[in-house]
Amino acid sequence: MNPDEIIKQLKLESDLVAIALVVLAIVLVLLVNRKRLLVKIREWRIQRSLKQIGCEQIRNLVCSDGLDGYFKLDRLALTPDAIVLISYKIFGGNIYCAEHISEWTQLVGQKSYKFENPLFELENQLTALRLLTGSAQLEGFLFFNNSAEFPKGHPDRVLQPASIPERFNAANCDNVKPEIAAAWELLKTHQKQISPADPASVKT
Repeated sequence: MNPDEIIKQLKLESDLVAIALVVLAIVLVLLVNRKRLLVKIREWRIQRSLKQIGCEQIRNLVCSDGLDGYFKLDRLALTPDAIVLISYKIFGGNIYCAEHISEWTQLVGQKSYKFENPLFELENQLTALRLLTGSAQLEGFLFFNNSAEFPKGHPDRVLQPASIPERFNAANCDNVKPEIAAAWELLKTHQKQISPADPASVKT
């Protein structure tokens, strides 16, 4: 083997070693961050499901609570028969809940946590939204991702990815009722005109 061939062979082997090291580094990074990546992928799928609700959406709408503060509404969706308010709740584990009890319970492993019934807050947000939309039909739902389970069931206004009503499908966007379309335009105008609220006074 002449010197040129030896040099070429050494260069090829060096390149292969470099490629192997890069691949190994990528595999190690993926393994180390596997759980984080899975969480990111699940969240991306959840957001994709949420974005498919309704004909149009408004995110993070700030509106007065009718007193001295503000609500930041997570997601509003336009459907043919109503404007739908969706409040995304990120809870894992088993959730024990009922429509009218004051506190719900989250069980993660052997630990349990109490939190205020989020349907009460949802009702307050719908009341604030009505100050902007008047008599237009409104609906409100809590949305939990698949990391939450409800061993004893849940109220009808709790949704998960597999239980999003077919009537919310973006394909059903023909013939939006005139009063719903008019209220939606008011909300879009409000979003453009509203001044940024003091972060300390905004309720989410």
